[in-house]
Order: sequence, then structure tokens, then C-alpha cells
Amino acid sequence: MEKICLTKEGIILKRDKPVKGSVFSLLSHTIELSPGFTLASFFSLVSKYPELIKMSQLLDTFLTMAKAGSGQFSKTPDIEGLVFFKTVAMKGFPGKPEIQIYNSLKGIKDNQNKALKFFQMESLLEHELILGDLKHIIFGDELDMFTYETFYSFFELIEGITWEMSFNFNPLQCSIRG
Repeated sequence: MEKICLTKEGIILKRDKPVKGSVFSLLSHTIELSPGFTLASFFSLVSKYPELIKMSQLLDTFLTMAKAGSGQFSKTPDIEGLVFFKTVAMKGFPGKPEIQIYNSLKGIKDNQNKALKFFQMESLLEHELILGDLKHIIFGDELDMFTYETFYSFFELIEGITWEMSFNFNPLQCSIRG
């Protein structure tokens, strides 16, 4: 598999050279995030490579929100950073056994994952984003969870972040903090 690097400036590097032109051919490539890559970096990347907006009807809206919020809002103190990770969950009794494989974007606080659905996207933009390990959950028992190093494709990152951000449509005016 070929690898591409996503820089904190939102530039895609292939063999240490910036990619020009169409990037759809890179969707299956394995990604590496440069140090300092943030959620704002992700949206900067989408802005620099606008054909990616075709991947989801939500990306254009998120890009507008990110541009409006970039540098305008401080990062939330409720998390220390963001982690993108993959989960393989085995399900069994009762019912037919199955395996679910999905990607998640969560906040990190004191080495614990924290759901992002009650955070406004603007407060997450400046947090560093890292790629986490694969979590293997056996029959829903998080005590029997194993972690493994894994890789992520460019497609998985775009689709996964877009999916997770779709749950963060809380306008800043509606923020209730106690």
C-alpha cells in the first residue's frame, strides 16, 4: 500500500511532494498525520482539495462552519486532544453472531475517550488529532478488549470524521455548561 502524509497545513504529500490535481485516486492510500495535525487541518485539506466535498453533502456545511470558526474560538478545556480509531466488535448470544467494524472520533481526557456529541465543532478545531489503535471488543465486554496497531485509509478518515461531526450540530448559542 502506498502511504500519503497529511500536513498540519492541510497539504497532501506523496513521496514528500505536494499532490496537485485530482485526489480521488488517493482514497485507498494509507495515511500518516504530521505532528500538529488538527481538526482545522482536516478542514483546510478539504478546502485545498475541493473535489473531496463530493464525498458527503455535509462536508460543504462543515467547511463553512470551520472557516467561520477558525481562530475565533478557543479550544475546549474539557478534552486534551482528539483520537480517530477503528473498532472491531464481535456480537453473539442472543441472536445471530456478527462482527461490526467502524471508525470513531473521540476526545481524549486523562487517557480516556470522551464522546464529542455535546461539543460544538468550533471548540474542537484547534485540538491535535492523532490516529489511535484498533480496539477489538469481544461480545460487548469492554473488559475483554484488545488493542492493536493498524492503518487507516484516506477514505476512512474523511468518511469517519464527516460521520462523527454529523452529530455535532449544536449551535454555539445553545451551549449549556454547568
